[in-house]
Amino acid sequence: MSKTFDKVVEIHPTEKEPWYDILTPFQLTYEYCRGSSPGDFCNVLMISPLGSHYRTCSSEEFNARPAHKHNYFELLMVLKGSVYQKIEGKEFIYPSGSCCLISPNLSHMETFSQEAHLLFIGLSRDLVTELLDLDKTVYFQQEKELNENVVFRFLKARFYSDHDKCHLDFFPKHPRQSFADANLYRISDSLVSTAFLPQLGSTYMVKGLICSLMRHLSDESVYHHTLVRLDSHTDLLLFSRITHLLEDTDGRLSRSELEGLLNYNGSYINTIVKRHTGMCLYDYGMTFCLKKAALLLSTTNESIVSIAARLNFTNRTHFYTLFKKKYGETPGEYRERVKNENML
Repeated sequence: MSKTFDKVVEIHPTEKEPWYDILTPFQLTYEYCRGSSPGDFCNVLMISPLGSHYRTCSSEEFNARPAHKHNYFELLMVLKGSVYQKIEGKEFIYPSGSCCLISPNLSHMETFSQEAHLLFIGLSRDLVTELLDLDKTVYFQQEKELNENVVFRFLKARFYSDHDKCHLDFFPKHPRQSFADANLYRISDSLVSTAFLPQLGSTYMVKGLICSLMRHLSDESVYHHTLVRLDSHTDLLLFSRITHLLEDTDGRLSRSELEGLLNYNGSYINTIVKRHTGMCLYDYGMTFCLKKAALLLSTTNESIVSIAARLNFTNRTHFYTLFKKKYGETPGEYRERVKNENML
């Protein structure tokens, strides 16, 4: 027998997991988890045009609830901390600043192991239809172009199919900077406050903020985008994230920093890299470092000493040795050869 949850979703029990039907154009669910130790708790605030509802429970009770499916798109935004998301039986970790857009009909649930702040945005098919049709009513040509970004393309491709089992991940670039988190906080705070205290024009403001969020998430200078198909191995996603992080930092990211960003043990990270490249984590990171050195040597007049220092080499001889081992010539010889080739 179905039941209505907070007048926002209707829950239909099934043999495997409950099915949620959304009863409102959109809903925002803010979750705060204190941790996973005995006595820790989870607070949940759900906001929608049909009203706002609050509840609290123990972290143990929250983590023990069953997975579910629903008929709407759902965007997970990790504002602080990290969360485990089990999707179709596979577990993924999302650190601060990362997001996950889940298509309808995917079995999923989030569990916590530490303090975290999350915001979920549920988008009904009716609202997604309106967003996808915005290019028919907008005033500016630039708005029509934004309708072709990676988020809109994902929504379009999955709108008419419940059988394409995949989700879209957004993993922040520049991991040592915090501007991606700041933008997520700014947009999410505006969404929550607009929906919580509606007034004349709030409907348009909500749609505009959702579009702003989609534009921000589609910015390739801020996020890596990964379409994760559920028939692929989860190791591939982790390896992809490791590669992106090393690429973004020119390979100069320590094992402990990777542990903090990915919430995986350093030995396991090293094992994944070894499995996919045959190299240890240090050697794999060094390939990105030397690649950046080669780029600087061929495209700038910066001195070799300065380049070595920029890439955090404290020993110039060590830099020369590693560079020659990879490229078969010293940095100076490499620069001279590339210069002569460009003059031909």
